[in-house]
Amino acid sequence: MKLVIRIVATLAAVVVLVFALLAAYLGLVFDPNDYRAQISEQVEARTGRKLVIGGDIGLSLFPWLGIELGQVSLGNAPGFGDQPFARVEQVDTRVRLVPLLRREIEIDRVRLKGLELNLVRDAQGRTNWEDLRQPAQPGASPPAGGQDAQDAATGVAALAIGGIEVESARVEWDDRQQGVRYAAHDLSLETGAVRPGASFPVSLAMNIAATEPALEGRLEVAGEVLMQPEREHYTVDGLTVQFTARGAGLPGGAADLRGKASLAVDLAQHTLAVDDLALSAYGVEATGAIEGTALGSEAKFSGPLKVAEFDPRALLKALGKPAPASADAGVLKRASLQARLDAGGGRVMLDALEVHLDHSTLRGTLGVADLERRALRFDLVLDAIDIDRYLPPRQADAPAPVGTPGAAAAATPPEALRELDLQGRLRVGKLKVSGLSLADIDLNARAGDGVLRLQPLAAALYQGRYAGNVTLDARGRALRLNVDEKLSGVQIGPLLRDLTGKPERLTGQAELSARLQGTGNDAAALTRTLAGDATFRFSNGAVKGINIARFLREAEARLKGTTPPPADAGAAQTDFSELSGTVQFTDGVGRNKDLQGKSPLLRVGGSGSFDLGRELIDYLVEASVVGTLTGQGGKELERLRGVTVPIRIGGSFAQPTYTLDAERLLSENVKGKVREQLEQKLEEQLDPRLREGLKGLFR
Repeated sequence: MKLVIRIVATLAAVVVLVFALLAAYLGLVFDPNDYRAQISEQVEARTGRKLVIGGDIGLSLFPWLGIELGQVSLGNAPGFGDQPFARVEQVDTRVRLVPLLRREIEIDRVRLKGLELNLVRDAQGRTNWEDLRQPAQPGASPPAGGQDAQDAATGVAALAIGGIEVESARVEWDDRQQGVRYAAHDLSLETGAVRPGASFPVSLAMNIAATEPALEGRLEVAGEVLMQPEREHYTVDGLTVQFTARGAGLPGGAADLRGKASLAVDLAQHTLAVDDLALSAYGVEATGAIEGTALGSEAKFSGPLKVAEFDPRALLKALGKPAPASADAGVLKRASLQARLDAGGGRVMLDALEVHLDHSTLRGTLGVADLERRALRFDLVLDAIDIDRYLPPRQADAPAPVGTPGAAAAATPPEALRELDLQGRLRVGKLKVSGLSLADIDLNARAGDGVLRLQPLAAALYQGRYAGNVTLDARGRALRLNVDEKLSGVQIGPLLRDLTGKPERLTGQAELSARLQGTGNDAAALTRTLAGDATFRFSNGAVKGINIARFLREAEARLKGTTPPPADAGAAQTDFSELSGTVQFTDGVGRNKDLQGKSPLLRVGGSGSFDLGRELIDYLVEASVVGTLTGQGGKELERLRGVTVPIRIGGSFAQPTYTLDAERLLSENVKGKVREQLEQKLEEQLDPRLREGLKGLFR
């Protein structure tokens, strides 16, 4: 046994001695610098580019097979200028010889200093590296299945690198077709010893400059890498990323982004795992974990995401955006989000979504079911929100906003509707908007092929209910709005007061319905073209701003020829037990011909119109006495029994005017007297049966 060991040791010593002598001999008689011209010629013959080796070529053979290069540059492609495509100041790498006998590659540290790489795309879309690609030879057949992997497996048993050092590198991308330029300079890369099955540290740092967006900054990346190529498994633990930059192209003119995570990629199983993910930017911190499956084909990603509570106003300030003007300066102070990501197959959904904004909470599902079609889907529940707190303060003389969903839909830009693909449901516990207080809102929305449908709509408001169906058709040159809305059992007084911000002009329980259509690409045009029918019925209420009893007393005084009594000191209103009628809309003008009002002492009729576009009123109210005015502080007006008192309403919606139509009153009174005289003579002179027939004629 000892003899065998001696023989093996002797042979090994001989082999080492032979290699040493060979290396010494080659070092004396062989100088690689003598072949620089031939090397350059071969490169130019194969690539059409000039290779310049400015420095010496150093060569070592034992115990390392090593090479050192200095000041090497490769010329650019024709038509891309004289600037070199690539240049390096120094390259230094060595391979240990003895492990090569065991089909093992053991490389000492690879050092690369002063690398410059200039990548260019010209205005025609050509790049300055596409000529370096080696196209497959015509007629060449691909290798047999698995041959490449087999060759790799049998050719190299192991690979180890003592480390990689890249110093003072620069990579530039000049896209002349898009007119943008990107550069990474002062780039450095350093790794520990790279060995299969053993982790090693990696650190990368570079300065970055870009024209679109315009910025200058620095990127630093570090982590612990483990490569297991035999299992096709790769991990990065303790990954950290830091990016700081300034420039006009950044929100707020500056950015400070930080992130950390642990990554694991299994190419055999086609999976990805991102654990302990944490990101922070502009004062907002997000955490989560992502799992990916079926990588490379129908990749799917899922996992929890969370955005910690932050200050939205502070975020807007950091982004260089002004905070929106709001009626309440205390809003947009707190926000947070958490959800579970479900992405893949052309869709991105957020399940178990929970968003907190100030004192409101939104829960449900939200996402894009088809990224190509931008198909938005949602099923959301909001507990309560006061939208008026988030809107700009309403000016005292500003017109009252329209509070129906149909009118709100009319404000939607037509361009946005034509491409909208939407389907979802939103339920709101309590909502305040445009001064209105609503509850138990249930909105179902569907949009596609240029048509938006909000149906059905339901809400509780002011002791009653709202129900509606709204359709907005954007397929034509102009939007077409169709509305079918109903209010039932609603206390109209508080509703009008909250909607307009002014004292109510009408009180009572309301029953309203409307079927309307309009055409136009803005709210004003839709109003001008509004057409359709509406019905209304109010019970047990009052009309504020007009006291019909006072006009009756004025009418009595005019008929007597006396001075009208002074206006009552009390409130100007007219009570009623019922007020009803129908309205027909044409070209934005509503016309009513069948107003009917009832109260213990009065009967009221009326007809006229109101122009929605110009907000003008032209209406005639006709009142007659059926009881006594004593209950409203007046005396009995027996003289007015059977006499119709006309009251003219004009002016604008904001400032209506009420006047007694004296000319019409006197004319009707004269006609009444003539009729009474004729009827009296008929009673005296004609046969009773003929008398009754003629009475109807005069009436």
